[in-house]
Amino acid sequence: MEPYAFDLKNIFLGKDLPPMFFLEIVFRTTVMYLYTLLLIRLLGKRGVRQLTFFEFALIIALGSAVGDVMFYPDVPLLHGMVVITVVSVIQYIFAVITEKNSKIERVLESSPRRMICDGRLELEAMHRERLSQNELYSWLRDDDISHLGEVHRAYLEPSGSLSVIRFPRKKVRPGLLLIPREDPDFQCFEDTAPQTGTYACWECGNLSKKDKDAALDTCECGARSWTVAVEPE
Repeated sequence: MEPYAFDLKNIFLGKDLPPMFFLEIVFRTTVMYLYTLLLIRLLGKRGVRQLTFFEFALIIALGSAVGDVMFYPDVPLLHGMVVITVVSVIQYIFAVITEKNSKIERVLESSPRRMICDGRLELEAMHRERLSQNELYSWLRDDDISHLGEVHRAYLEPSGSLSVIRFPRKKVRPGLLLIPREDPDFQCFEDTAPQTGTYACWECGNLSKKDKDAALDTCECGARSWTVAVEPE
């Protein structure tokens, strides 16, 4: 075997491939791209919405099959077209099944899980979904929510997105300010209340009214970190 050298011709043009192979790549790419577009169009809008975990796995398989055929000379076009056709048919079959059977849909695509209920975090649900407090707060801030008192319900959808149902403006309640612990304005109290008002548990958002210098009890969630709740405007 010849020793390997830093061969720019081999790096850029490949080994033992004629220059005309570039035209073949253009042809392969065009055919596979147009064929893939056709299949996606036939799948309909449901096939291109935010992906569930099951569909994400299919897209990975689809991408591999399409990409390989585009530039590997030893992979025939028809072989790649058969692969992506089978993948698309599987996706279509499962789309029909999940539409008609909710139990199978929950198995294959999961189901929404409640993350917030009436301004309070569902810590057990967050733990099951391995969703951190900072990540959840980041999503809420992106949705222009400043404190938990604005949130009636929030669900982690099977697609991985967070859907939020807000309280009507007149029903917004006091809530935990959605800032990270690293914020310079972050305040946390564990012993006594520095002022009279409503306090929010930093871990779950549970509310408790306290008089000035009153003892701050342990929250129902087991935490002892409290902060002054944001009052509705």
